[in-house]
Amino acid sequence: MGFKEDADFARFVSMGAVGAAAVAFGLSDEHGHRMVELERYAMANKVWQTKVKRLRLPDLLCVRCGLRVEARAKSKLGIVLSHSDAPGREWDAGGMRDGDLFAFIRTDLSRFPPYAGAPVCFSKAALRASIHQARRSVPKAASEGSESTLTWPCWVPSRPGRFLEVDAEGRICYQDDLGAQRRYWQWRNWTAPRHVYLEPGDKFDAGGTIVAGVVQPAGSRACAGDTWHLSGDLCSSDPVDRYAAVRAVGMSGRRDLVDRLVAIEADTAEDWRTRLEARANLARLDAASWAPAIADGAIDDDAETERRMEAVFALTELRDGAAAHELARIADSLSLPPEVRAAAAWGLGQGGSRRADLLVSLGLDSDETVALHALAAIEELPHSVRDTLTHWLASEDARRAETAACLLARHRCIDNLLDACEGSGQARLLALRALGDLPREAVRLHAEERLTPEFTAILEPMWYGQDTWLRTTGQEGLDALDVQKVRFDPAAPRDLG
Repeated sequence: MGFKEDADFARFVSMGAVGAAAVAFGLSDEHGHRMVELERYAMANKVWQTKVKRLRLPDLLCVRCGLRVEARAKSKLGIVLSHSDAPGREWDAGGMRDGDLFAFIRTDLSRFPPYAGAPVCFSKAALRASIHQARRSVPKAASEGSESTLTWPCWVPSRPGRFLEVDAEGRICYQDDLGAQRRYWQWRNWTAPRHVYLEPGDKFDAGGTIVAGVVQPAGSRACAGDTWHLSGDLCSSDPVDRYAAVRAVGMSGRRDLVDRLVAIEADTAEDWRTRLEARANLARLDAASWAPAIADGAIDDDAETERRMEAVFALTELRDGAAAHELARIADSLSLPPEVRAAAAWGLGQGGSRRADLLVSLGLDSDETVALHALAAIEELPHSVRDTLTHWLASEDARRAETAACLLARHRCIDNLLDACEGSGQARLLALRALGDLPREAVRLHAEERLTPEFTAILEPMWYGQDTWLRTTGQEGLDALDVQKVRFDPAAPRDLG
């Protein structure tokens, strides 16, 4: 998969990440849970080509009461789940217990920040009780896992309004956004029992609220408190119970259970994923002692690529300088697969312990995948790094100088670029070009009196027409059409040779 395909897929994955984060925040903020990510990367949209064969896990976990939640975010809201008849791929597989929740939520990525509506939650047991009413789609091709979708009947209004009541004839009465009273009677075609999920007077959003359906709604979503017997689940025979407990020990800071994690990490009969998770959560409690062991697993010559990647992902979650040091060690290991090194670089910029100073040199890496991930991962440039990059502009190493210009422009370090413009030679030329690539108003507002008439005269031709459609959306269209010019004479085709 190339970068363009990655970006297209990431837009789809983004819905899941935004939805899972919104569900986690809502349950924590409004209902007293302490939700964390159970399925690693459930709240991230970074696409990797290496597929890690993880345990099939719910997205979220409360480390207080042990509730597990599977978030299902869609642009079109509904009670819809994927299903396959293959063992372990059923809609209700993957470590969901009867009392655990499926949360359905509408997301909209066309606005910024992304929109996420209010989730509607149903227990696994309630969904199973009404499974006979779910419509099953035609399965996809075998190459796509032969998956189908199960859709439970529900009503999501297309216009906003306010729920009033269910009248004597069994119709849903509501008031639309214009104040007119209306009735929705089609739900009477559903097999009983039927449920309304709002109270009289509750408002509903257009396309963002499930007003009624055939699945019994979840009861109180309030956290039961610190009721999870973690030490018991650490000894469970169920691999998901054990894995979840291991993750919760580190996430909740339970130092009293460190010895149990050490025993699991040392147990060679244990699944490698659970052993690694034990090591990762020991590192949450003592990064200096355990982060090097995680990195050793990534660098191990005998390790499979998926295990290396998962070790890197575990390190990226840690908020400690020791983790950053180990990620840098992995990223610098030239014998490793490029994507493993790129994942380590990405973690140094997007993970828990961010080190832009370690990333700029990786931007010079001979492997483009590593270099691009390093450059893209940087969120902020400390002043010390900006000064280093300003000096790089004059480097005889063309790659170093171009990288400096790219980063200073990406992070709008206008003062540093203006400093370089006041010099001469290559540094001045690169800095001028970088300023010419930035929006005119951004440079003008920041530079103020430093933007002399001389600089303006040089930059204006580069700024001119910067926002015209043929240089933005139109350019994409031209590029797409340019590759569609293969056409042979229909009357006299010629041999390509």
